[in-house]
Amino acid sequence: MSPANNPDPKMPGREKYKPYHEQFETRLPDRTWPDQLILKSPAWCSVDLRDGNQALRCPMSVERKLEFYKTLLDVGFRQIEIGYPAASEVEREFARALIEEQRIPVGVKPQVLTATREDLVRATLASIRGGPETIVHVYNSTSKTQREKVFRMSKDETMERAVLATKLVRSLSNMGDVPVHYQYSPESFTATERNFALDVCNAVIEAWEPRHDSPIIINLPSTVELSTPNAYADLIEWMSRGLKHRDRVVLSVHPHNDRGTSVAAAELALMAGAQRVEGTVFGFGERAGNCDLVQLAENIRIGFGVDHNLDLRDIPHLRAVYERCTGEVVPHRHPVAGDSAYVAYSGTHQLAISRCLEERRASGNVAWDISYLPRDPEDVGMSYKPIVINSQSGRNGQMWVFREELKMDIPKWMEASVTEAVQTWCNATGQDASPEKMRSLFDARFVFTKGPFHLRSLKHLEPSVPSDFVEVELQLAVNDRIVTERGRGNGLMSAAANALKPLGVEVNVLDYSSDALGTGSEASAIAYVRLRCDGKEAFGAGINTNTELVGVEAMISAVNSVRGRTAS
Repeated sequence: MSPANNPDPKMPGREKYKPYHEQFETRLPDRTWPDQLILKSPAWCSVDLRDGNQALRCPMSVERKLEFYKTLLDVGFRQIEIGYPAASEVEREFARALIEEQRIPVGVKPQVLTATREDLVRATLASIRGGPETIVHVYNSTSKTQREKVFRMSKDETMERAVLATKLVRSLSNMGDVPVHYQYSPESFTATERNFALDVCNAVIEAWEPRHDSPIIINLPSTVELSTPNAYADLIEWMSRGLKHRDRVVLSVHPHNDRGTSVAAAELALMAGAQRVEGTVFGFGERAGNCDLVQLAENIRIGFGVDHNLDLRDIPHLRAVYERCTGEVVPHRHPVAGDSAYVAYSGTHQLAISRCLEERRASGNVAWDISYLPRDPEDVGMSYKPIVINSQSGRNGQMWVFREELKMDIPKWMEASVTEAVQTWCNATGQDASPEKMRSLFDARFVFTKGPFHLRSLKHLEPSVPSDFVEVELQLAVNDRIVTERGRGNGLMSAAANALKPLGVEVNVLDYSSDALGTGSEASAIAYVRLRCDGKEAFGAGINTNTELVGVEAMISAVNSVRGRTAS
């Protein structure tokens, strides 16, 4: 039964799901992280090629992994998890190809993942032999659920597994040509009793004996996101305080996105003492995904003024590589890379954006302070389209597009009529109107208006006696016949209006404006006119390279808008 038909709908709650705070202690009464700022960039580790790759229905081939890897290097990642070589032949081949073909630049540390089993550890170390210093990432699950229900191991046995694997990596590294930077993760850290997690991490630190010039990485993953970001931050600060040899430890986090708050969790974790973040570009990964490193990096740059040390100036290229290699699609609402991230549809938003942009242009101020646009899309190579017109768009948004995109300065007295024409189309079709569509709607409504009159030629006549008046001769196609009429007035427009009187057309020009449409010697002129014809207000426009003809064309278009409707 649907909730609408159920008088007392109730989703499963406490009887099925035990609240996180009742299962695990996270509170830190004397927490300091809320008062901290992010003052420098964390170390970034991309796990796209492993953690992200394992979430794909069709995992990447060596060729696709190599293309993605090259792009990650170009973006500026200096720590890249390249795979789990002991668990997959493709990932072992990829690791060996990078080493044997010397594709790992100086200063870049590849990272390989392995569980604590001895055979896996040995196979992992063998896969990176002969390569540069490599981060060997060892993990085992410490969570209560997995200890008791999956592995059926005690706390002591779980800790022993972690310590023995650590000692084995150290021994193999010392014995062979395998320079190792060691990393340990208590998998499902946020589902582990925090005292036990700290005990395991400290036992691993003691077993590794880190040095100041070669610190150990302790990575604390929310393997499944179970809590609010503030609870995660409390745990990170609590662990940071309790880790032994803290000055020889790089504290890393690896948030997942099951609650949709992994980026927020990573930000608060950095405030709480984390120094390194693992995640993926655009956040793809198992289940609901990983921490989105592009969004997190940009949040740090925009929110804290910190250089994140990644080159994100060509987001469209990064997105294209990501989509080609993974088969995934970046959502159009992605905060940094989405096609709709820099678009406003609401009329009030469009008004605010247009006025802010105009003020910034007029002042020459480089500071970005634009309502509804937290970042300049040009920073990340995105198309600069802050305003898109649909049925909700107001006059100011439309006028911004006409002025900035189409270079048409619509007069104030004509704006309402132009806006109505575009909104009518948007309402009828349910679509948004591109600048090109807006121009075609304008032309159809105001320039090439269907009606009985068509201007064929305009000729100035020499007055018989000296006069300040203008006399013109119009040749018109009126329905199926050609007529020639003369008119005299104190200006071109009034003379043309008087030439229409013999045809039964009474025209009173109320407003007139003209401008150049484009630049250069071949640029057209555009004229706008508001007039009264047959007791009705009408608007018209003309476009012509002849600056005199253009105004009369605008008048004829306006007359046609009245007479054409009358005829129909």
